[in-house]
Amino acid sequence: MLVTKESLALYGGSPVRDKPLPVMHPGATYFDDAETNAVLEVLKAQSPYRFYGPRFLNVSGKFEAEFREYVGTRYSLALTSGTAALHTALVALGVGRGDEVIIPTYAWVACPSAVVAAGATPVLADVDESLTLDPADVRRRITNRTKAIMAVHIRGVPADLDKLAAIASEYQILLLEDVAQCGGGSYHGKKLGSIGEAGSFSFQLNKVISAGEGGAIATNEQEIFERALMFHDTGTPYRGLEEKELRYSIKPFPGVNYRANEISSAILRIQLSKLDTIVAKIRQTKGKIKKGISGVSGIQFRKLPDPEGEIGVGLVFFTETREKAMLFKDALMAENIRTPSGSYPGVVYEPGRQDGHVFMHWGHLLPGVERVSDHYSQSLDLLGRAVHIDISPLDGEQEINDIIEGVRKVAAVVL
Repeated sequence: MLVTKESLALYGGSPVRDKPLPVMHPGATYFDDAETNAVLEVLKAQSPYRFYGPRFLNVSGKFEAEFREYVGTRYSLALTSGTAALHTALVALGVGRGDEVIIPTYAWVACPSAVVAAGATPVLADVDESLTLDPADVRRRITNRTKAIMAVHIRGVPADLDKLAAIASEYQILLLEDVAQCGGGSYHGKKLGSIGEAGSFSFQLNKVISAGEGGAIATNEQEIFERALMFHDTGTPYRGLEEKELRYSIKPFPGVNYRANEISSAILRIQLSKLDTIVAKIRQTKGKIKKGISGVSGIQFRKLPDPEGEIGVGLVFFTETREKAMLFKDALMAENIRTPSGSYPGVVYEPGRQDGHVFMHWGHLLPGVERVSDHYSQSLDLLGRAVHIDISPLDGEQEINDIIEGVRKVAAVVL
């Protein structure tokens, strides 16, 4: 049967689905009695504080040990949020006043916010077809003030770390990985967060594992870890010696309070044990959907710097024009190919829609960014043509088939 505009739900036809797709809160939807029992154990011990209590269990320390083993680094530190992790990592790397940090035009607003909080200046670089940092543009943005490159592994896809690490090494600048949206991912066999000088993680509700909020950093460098430990604990120069089996070798400096708590850490210990299972389910689902729409003419899949290392939380493809992308998104929404909670915009960049993932909405941190938007035309073109579909671990065979049918049905008309 020929698909016409009249048969699309957008034009009054019957939608592919009669309700939206499952929610997109991967880790939280895997909560069960294990998380509940872990929290109860902390409550019964009356010891929710990070460093001591009546019957102190040191759950945060145990989580850190398990997390650094998983990531493959010598050190890790639990923190209150992904933003706290970014801020702490930047300070631990020695980023401060007068420095510049190169960040992608497509990230989360926490990325430029953390740079500003550290006292430095965010410098934007374009993304390429992977929607991660374009190494060629990173090279163009380097100045004598550049201290670090922030490689953001956005929407489940690792950045091109080989090229970025080579640039960092050539110019003797630091590489920080933001793994918030790619927890459990890897790059050429190494876990993300273990490749740069430091890695930053988030455990917010939409992340692959979650405690509602939470974060962590990972590093192989003792000095970076010491600086992170001191900064996150109000600049305390004496606490952490026994707990971390560490004698500080650095000069004390002021800090903030980003200490994790034992309840969040209890949840995260259980979630960490489920991480690979969740990622495997999402990757399998995405693979089936991608295969089911691979023959659709008029769409170009997002580039994957390491296809084996992505975690599959989002399926992104480009249409030929921004207008077609917007119509494609609207039609998918009408077909109920959408996620009701934890969802992501159907088109990555819509000029009239506020979204903290796109640099055009960071004007409060980068005054005047709108006036120089033409300097980032490559990003605006790609982001404006990028259609995004969330892939939830709750998607079953019915959802997989519905997504495939919905994309094919819309493409037959829009493209």
